[in-house]
Amino acid sequence: MTRRLWPILLVALSVAASAQTRFRPAQYAGGALPIVPVRAVGGGEVLLELALAKDGSVAEAKILRTTPPFTAALLAAMQTWRFRPAEQLIESADRSQPLAWAPAASTVLVASIVRPPTLNVPTLGQPPQDVAAAGGDTPFPLNIIPPPFPPRARDDGSVLVEVMIDAGGRVTEARVLQSSPAFDEVALTTARAWSFRPARVRGESVAVYAYLVLRSASRLRNRVSCNGCRESFSGR
Repeated sequence: MTRRLWPILLVALSVAASAQTRFRPAQYAGGALPIVPVRAVGGGEVLLELALAKDGSVAEAKILRTTPPFTAALLAAMQTWRFRPAEQLIESADRSQPLAWAPAASTVLVASIVRPPTLNVPTLGQPPQDVAAAGGDTPFPLNIIPPPFPPRARDDGSVLVEVMIDAGGRVTEARVLQSSPAFDEVALTTARAWSFRPARVRGESVAVYAYLVLRSASRLRNRVSCNGCRESFSGR
């Protein structure tokens, strides 16, 4: 009985490998972090689905989960983000030429998690609200873990973490792209504990990158939002 299962398992693995080797996910190439708005009095969660053009530019930002006023700040920061575009391995129209890599439109998940200030009183602010569903080609978090406040930290800190999500929805890699040294290690530990519904391309689960902006606030502070960035992305 066990021997009969091996051919089925090998075919399944072959199909999954074929889907992944024909697709290279988009990857962050640069951009600013959002700055906590002056109005912020608590914590929050914001999830965005970015629609990327074939040149890696952000064409649209779809709000999946919102927490005012953090949503507007993240949308404003997305104006500065750019990506290395996704690529797909394609055949020529008449199949007379070898397979070739070509830029492809794609989507990317960006999550911003703001840990409330450490206060001895209840934290104010609005709770997160889901407003749209992610597309099938975008991974979606099944559990969201906020970053703890490092015991030796004395100020606020924001860290941008890039995670690789495999075809099973597990985080297999995590690295810091923008650092706040006292917070980097807890940010990486937090990111590795997340799990996701995997992304699907052409009906097959594939590995993709997602981006987590993890912020821990030690106290309420007045900040200017996004250094004057215009908040032009209104969401879909």
